[in-house]
Amino acid sequence: MFERMTTDARAVIARIPRLALAADRREMTLWDLAAALPAPSGNTAAFWHAPTAEPPPAAEPPAADSRTAGTVPPAGGSGAAPGLRFDREVRAVLEQALLVALQERVEHIGTEHLLAALLRTGPPDVVAWLAAHSATAEAVDALLARLRGGPGVERLPAKPSRADRRNWRRATARVRGGQRTPHPLATVAVVLTVMVVFVLCVWGP
Repeated sequence: MFERMTTDARAVIARIPRLALAADRREMTLWDLAAALPAPSGNTAAFWHAPTAEPPPAAEPPAADSRTAGTVPPAGGSGAAPGLRFDREVRAVLEQALLVALQERVEHIGTEHLLAALLRTGPPDVVAWLAAHSATAEAVDALLARLRGGPGVERLPAKPSRADRRNWRRATARVRGGQRTPHPLATVAVVLTVMVVFVLCVWGP
């Protein structure tokens, strides 16, 4: 999924390890993700101007998890320390961000999808901190509607290949229940065929 992230979304991911290391933690938490989101550029930049919002509190190190945590993806010079891992809540939010992007029928994962996923599935204290920055679920839904599936000001670092775009469209169809939106000409052809068959059945010999 990281290859489908915009440059702004990748910058968010690259900031997370530094925040976790500054808090002397070996796992990256949702607070690290929330603190990494505010940036002066990208589709969500307008949310990060609330003057009264306090910085996110340092999260306690999470309890040990028997499942294998996801490792930090390579992020060109981000300086992530070996062994630094996402906790299971961050991994769940990143997976949700992918689903949000697929549901929106876009071909990228932007900062708006990361933020929407965090607001929809994050814990109440993180959601409240984001709301203090005016980043509410309603505001993000309005942003997604305004973008209408477009990339906004964010861009992928490289143009996806034809095969990559085809695989992404298939994933989008699966997320939407396997129902693709038919091409308008295909719809017209089906309607005309049904009408012809109906006429032949009624007026035929």
